[in-house]
Amino acid sequence: MVVIAGAEALAAGVLAVVVGIGALTSDLEGVVAVATVVMWVVIVGALALIWFGLFRRRRAARTPFVLAQLFALVVAWPLATSDIVVETVAGVALAVAAVVGIVLGLRPAARAALA
Repeated sequence: MVVIAGAEALAAGVLAVVVGIGALTSDLEGVVAVATVVMWVVIVGALALIWFGLFRRRRAARTPFVLAQLFALVVAWPLATSDIVVETVAGVALAVAAVVGIVLGLRPAARAALA
């Protein structure tokens, strides 16, 4: 679970940088560009907090982790059904990671491992 949470936080961080650069170089108005970047920074921060909680073996991090995986499945579907090959590959990888994360997060062994 820790590896999946860390990989998702890292991937979201890279995506936040890409989206930020794209927002600054596009024709978006300043408020929309800033709001987009702020939204991604909040998502990265939340995923990083989930990773940190799992890394420290905190039981309270398990529920947000499973919820994040459910949201990842929602995001993975449109990506996986895209006509663009890179998006399709990213969507399938995200879906696989989310399903594995849900299975690991709901296992009784995960509950026992977290203090």
